[in-house]
Amino acid sequence: MKFDSNLKLWKTLTNLIVRISNGASGVKVGLALSGGAARGIAHIGALKALEEARIPIDMIAGVSSGALIGALYASGLDIETIESVALGLRWKEFADLTPPRMGLISGKGIEEFVSKYTKVKEFGELKIPLAVVTTDLITEKEVVFRKGALAKIVQASCSIPGVYTPVKYEDMLLIDGGIVNILPTDVLRRMGADFVIGVDVNTRATISPEPKNVFQVILQSWDVISRQGAARARKDADLVIYPEIGDISKVDLKRARELLRTGYQAAKEVIPQLKREIKRRKGIIYRFKRKILRGL
Repeated sequence: MKFDSNLKLWKTLTNLIVRISNGASGVKVGLALSGGAARGIAHIGALKALEEARIPIDMIAGVSSGALIGALYASGLDIETIESVALGLRWKEFADLTPPRMGLISGKGIEEFVSKYTKVKEFGELKIPLAVVTTDLITEKEVVFRKGALAKIVQASCSIPGVYTPVKYEDMLLIDGGIVNILPTDVLRRMGADFVIGVDVNTRATISPEPKNVFQVILQSWDVISRQGAARARKDADLVIYPEIGDISKVDLKRARELLRTGYQAAKEVIPQLKREIKRRKGIIYRFKRKILRGL
């Protein structure tokens, strides 16, 4: 009887090892891109460093400017082109003023920008799976999109309350997803990522002096939300990249070249650690332990 019990246990363990061995040998890497308005340009530098190091990105989750950069990259646009676009950005592309009922800017410029450069209508056309985080004003809840009208949804994720008009989509009234989830590492976990990398473009930014106008009040309020939200998001990340943003404000597109450089340098510094961790997680022993802990 004891022999049969041991044999059954041995067969179970053997089958489990075979299942793991026959599974994907790689590790699914997810990349979470935080919001941060103009500071989001640093994401491009980080993506360039990861690409040069041949770190595969299997899925992306983004919010606000992180959603915009994520959409460009997930569409298959090469990193050099994205860099070039970033260096030529001007706020007039996104600042289509509207009668101030629910916002000062309509946000249509963002939708048109995403359509123009991605040449993608629906999420399903993207080369890399992408999740975009928004906030529904009606239900006061996070809404994560993985399908639907890409440009419209990215516009919604970028719609800073008080600045951009909320986006009506289906039965929702959508605004910036950063209110509920500024660094969506948890979204990647739900998408099945084995290794989650976050890029946080707000935590290492210098706190601005006392605000002088309504726009500075809004932006500094967002800095408070961003720092607190990013701190909560760390628990779902295996590694977070922190570009040294310094005194670059959320609206300073003229310093795009600096933002590209600081994002690149921050990612470059952690590449050795990233490679070690990813290699370790490819090992059968590590994956065996994870399967056991998950109850298989």
